[in-house]
Amino acid sequence: MHSSANTSSKPPLVTVVVVFRERFSFALQSLNSILKHRNYPFRLHYHDSDSPPSIRRKLEEARDNGELMLFNNGLGTPNQMRNSALSEVSTKYVCFIDNDVLVTDGWIETLVSTAERTDAGIVFPLYLMGELASNRIHMAGGKSTLKKSSKAVFYYEKHRYANASFLWLKMFLKEQPSDFGEFHCMLLSTKMLKEIGGLDENLCQVNEHLDVALAAKQAGYKIIFQPRSVVSYVYASQQSPYLICDIKPFINRWSHEQAAFDIEYFSKKWNVHSRQNMRKFLNRQINSMPRLYPSSDGDIPAYSAPLTNYEYPYISSFPRLIRQCLDNGHSREEVRDLNKVFDVASALHLSSLRRSKKTFIEHLVRTASILLHHRAPFDLVKAALLHAIYLERTTSANHLPSTAQNRTLIKNIVGNKVEAIVYHYALATRSFLRQKITEPELIGEFSIVRAQAAVVRIANDIEDLLDHAAILEGKNLKIFSSSLASDGILAESCGYHSMVAEFSDRISLAESVQGLALDNSASQDSMIDLLHNRSSFITHAVKNLGLGIDGLVAKILRKLPRQLLPMRTRIAISMVESDDKLVQ
Repeated sequence: MHSSANTSSKPPLVTVVVVFRERFSFALQSLNSILKHRNYPFRLHYHDSDSPPSIRRKLEEARDNGELMLFNNGLGTPNQMRNSALSEVSTKYVCFIDNDVLVTDGWIETLVSTAERTDAGIVFPLYLMGELASNRIHMAGGKSTLKKSSKAVFYYEKHRYANASFLWLKMFLKEQPSDFGEFHCMLLSTKMLKEIGGLDENLCQVNEHLDVALAAKQAGYKIIFQPRSVVSYVYASQQSPYLICDIKPFINRWSHEQAAFDIEYFSKKWNVHSRQNMRKFLNRQINSMPRLYPSSDGDIPAYSAPLTNYEYPYISSFPRLIRQCLDNGHSREEVRDLNKVFDVASALHLSSLRRSKKTFIEHLVRTASILLHHRAPFDLVKAALLHAIYLERTTSANHLPSTAQNRTLIKNIVGNKVEAIVYHYALATRSFLRQKITEPELIGEFSIVRAQAAVVRIANDIEDLLDHAAILEGKNLKIFSSSLASDGILAESCGYHSMVAEFSDRISLAESVQGLALDNSASQDSMIDLLHNRSSFITHAVKNLGLGIDGLVAKILRKLPRQLLPMRTRIAISMVESDDKLVQ
């Protein structure tokens, strides 16, 4: 942590209170920003809301270093957390700031000096959005309008200069009265807050900033916009992704139902008819959270251990995959999107065969089918069809280097979320970033997109084991055990218990067939059965080529690592090869 706290003996005028907004994943960056810009004296209260372990440890370290006072309120609505924090504040002013905000030099001093000079009840800064370098304005003052009709008073609110460039407008923005600010960062007079009875806890999700502004005006206090104080709230992005631990509090924080209740309550309280349209904002907000957990809309078929690696409910043709999507309740619009994804995959891989003689497309479709069967979110199903596009070492004839240009191309076709899963899948594969989970309590601190890639990886590995393709391709089964110990644990913690159990069973079946237990006659029989098992696809393809099936089998068998096989199995291979020579 950084700190440059002023050691002046004068008691500070303001307490900065950090409260949870919607995610934990930016909390430490935000706190470091506040500690870094601490040339002006203020008390710092951090109200923790059940942060994950590593973040909690950093907060405790900052507390032990005397950089802040730490409170643990648990999760609640925003105004509940702020009112709880107020009971610990004894300074003239309180500045509420969310835990996903970056500050700049002079931010708090400017707000306090403005309040002192103007005797305002509320002073708020210029709000940017995203990293500070983006220079994009979120709000430069708020404007509310009342329009009266014969039947009602209609209330409208507007963010001034939303989405404009800060660099273009910087010299034109001036301190001025405003109708409202937002709780991203807001300085309030504690005297005023006592007079209005604190913040209204009936407002649970939206409009709490409008409510306190109207209450301040009703009590005769000024509201001032001060653009010389600049802060920025940082929304989740690929550079600052959501973590698994963010999912539950985020879902509790945002909903259309709660927003509708808040707007209705606000309208009745202030005797206005609110013209706010929150649907677009909430759709964007709610949809920003990637989906990870399996759907609860339909029951996942009960799992029973597979008898062999030839038995499975998955399909390998795209038309049947579409049928599976519709049977699982996916819409025609989703199916049309999946068709776009398949077109990209087929353009790259259509002419490619895997070493097991499966077509590459067959592998991709069946991986998607596995995820559909286990009720994975549709973005993961799409990613399954594309998971190999950035991989260089595959049997596909084509791949795309993950350059910025190629990534932008894929994003434009399949969307940012799907492309992000595919990119992280390739990143983990190339860099061996699949770390072993040694502390299960830290799973929540994995990024959601990393967990999504892990779920797709498990589906891919299951598909590799079907029909014992992995053995025919000469893959080391230790790779799958390693995947189970990393991606498997991650996927299981996210609700994919049935899929991970199946993966474990299929690894065991493959190990027994490969003949690792050399003294086990049953495993030797299974291996011999494997050698004589022909897929209808391969048989059909061979006949079209005018080749003998035994000749093809012999070619495949010659690639098997003989030194790992028991003597009985080697004899079986030799017999097949001898038969092939006799036919010729």
